[in-house]
Amino acid sequence: MPTDRDRIRRYYSTFDEWGRLDTEEGVLELTRALRAIEPHLPAAARILDLGGGAGRYAIELARRGHRVTLADVSPELLAVARRKVDELGVAGALDAIDEVDASSLDRYAAGRFDAVVAFGPFYHLLGEVERRGAAREIHRVLRAGGLAFVASIPRLSGLAALLQRAAKRPEQVPPGTLRTVAETGAFHNPSGSGFQEGYYAEPGEMRALLDGAGFDVIDELSLRSIAYGLEADLARLAGAQHAEAELLMDELARRPEVLATAGHMLTIARRI
Repeated sequence: MPTDRDRIRRYYSTFDEWGRLDTEEGVLELTRALRAIEPHLPAAARILDLGGGAGRYAIELARRGHRVTLADVSPELLAVARRKVDELGVAGALDAIDEVDASSLDRYAAGRFDAVVAFGPFYHLLGEVERRGAAREIHRVLRAGGLAFVASIPRLSGLAALLQRAAKRPEQVPPGTLRTVAETGAFHNPSGSGFQEGYYAEPGEMRALLDGAGFDVIDELSLRSIAYGLEADLARLAGAQHAEAELLMDELARRPEVLATAGHMLTIARRI
């Protein structure tokens, strides 16, 4: 089943992607993702934030001295990004803000970027051919030795979230949907409200995808680790308790059972 880009655009035309990263869940994701990315980057790296939506990551990376191009399929989210750049007084911090489909990066020359941050495309692209095409395009626009930071949603984690959605919004997850997602990874919402479609990867699938596109996978970790679903409780911890929890989150973020069940997984790969 090919991805319906129009449904994705309609969904994000009203979704507060900027505000999502102000929630307790979003703050934890943003903080830990930047912490995972930054040590791998050279100074003043040329970065493509692919599927970067409203620009939260792009702006944060630009503030750290990197040269960032923001690209997304949603014109509404890119409009938000432009407003935020002006409101925050960082106009000129981004090299470009482009409306782009992750499966076709023709506007960018081969080897243009030191790094690609892809935190949206791979849990929206339903078709295997589309995912392979996006991985190849990321490989093409990276320089030799450049890095890809790819987020995905593991299948078990996606299923758990859909179970919650089915209880709260049954019209979005009709009978048979959970079985289909368990077997294929592809979610299609038949209603006009809520998250419209998504793809949930099997364990090892993202590694195999990137290996096949010419990458060497160097790390995989769960962004929210053992605090997934417990972000409010983590935020209430203080002092030594909070420090201990953060340390354990780091230590356990690469455990297979945590990767499979704890929300967004980050795969870090080097272009061969």
